[in-house]
Amino acid sequence: MLQDRTHKIALGAWLVMAIFLSAGLIQAADVSDGLNESIEAAENVSLENNATIDAAGEVEAIDSENFTDSVSETVNDTSTAEMGAEMESATEMALETVEIADEKEYEVSNESVAEVIPEEIQEAVPEKIEETGEAEEEMISTVCLNGCNYTTIQAAIEAAEDGDVVEVGSGTYNENVVVDKSITLRGVNTGEGVPVVNALGNGSTVVLKADGIVLEGFYITNAGPYPSTGIEIVSDDNLIAGNGVWNSDWVGIYLKGCSNTTISECISSNNGNDGILIFRAPGNFVRDNVVSNNGDDGIQLLQSDNNRVEGNVIGNNTDVGIFLDTSSNAVVIGNTLSYNNKGIGLQNSGIDRVGPNRFVNNTLDLELA
Repeated sequence: MLQDRTHKIALGAWLVMAIFLSAGLIQAADVSDGLNESIEAAENVSLENNATIDAAGEVEAIDSENFTDSVSETVNDTSTAEMGAEMESATEMALETVEIADEKEYEVSNESVAEVIPEEIQEAVPEKIEETGEAEEEMISTVCLNGCNYTTIQAAIEAAEDGDVVEVGSGTYNENVVVDKSITLRGVNTGEGVPVVNALGNGSTVVLKADGIVLEGFYITNAGPYPSTGIEIVSDDNLIAGNGVWNSDWVGIYLKGCSNTTISECISSNNGNDGILIFRAPGNFVRDNVVSNNGDDGIQLLQSDNNRVEGNVIGNNTDVGIFLDTSSNAVVIGNTLSYNNKGIGLQNSGIDRVGPNRFVNNTLDLELA
């Protein structure tokens, strides 16, 4: 009897314990599920954001394994009720971590844009874009006989810098001009006609020594005897346009050893020898000029290859209108040659293209030697 009662008591105790343990296990399972969800949320935060905030506000990487181990130890070391409270607190902390991490990620992504951009791109981006405003005006110096910046052309050139413009007003300037800077030298009719540069029979009237010069709008006269010339060009990439060259003792316009220079819309007349002489100067362009009444040839190419002579009016020169001497691959087209002794003369030369040209009343239109 006592034994049966004892068995009943033991059985009842076991039943109570089973009920208690079952309730505990159910609660623990709920807590475990909540814990797993929290861990997954934290891991997702780690994968998506890869950052959280420590107590000092610094960004740190989330260690998913350490986080899981820490929570597991907490489950083992606490009671079921305490575990529930801890897990509720952990869940709230995880949610707060997600919110803080999202906010911090937004801040970091905005504050650290420069760190994300590759260095080569950062170097290509200017630190500051300056406002340019209106285009910068070119520096213009004026020369005239009275009331301008300068009274001589040479003084204005000496004061100029590359890229400047020197404008010369009407009047006669008795001087020899040497242009040794890349400037624009421009004659301007200020009411008394085109400005005149007169060498008075001594030396070359105008010499171009720097590359990239523009010379325009002058009447150039009275250069001295050989080897002096009206305009002497010993540099490259120049433009000589709209000038009149008269009464040089030797040559009107002389291209010596230069290239890529254009002679355009000029008059070269009444010079003692050639109107235009191109000597050992390849690759130049002579177009739309008037070359007349010169003591020898109108235009002579001497040991100069690959030049182009086009659209010129060449008349009444003593010898040849256009003479090529030991020069190859010239293009001679669209010229009008009249009242010369010979229209075109070739000596030891080959022409890449001749014609069409117009010949009028020359003693001989074409001579080959």
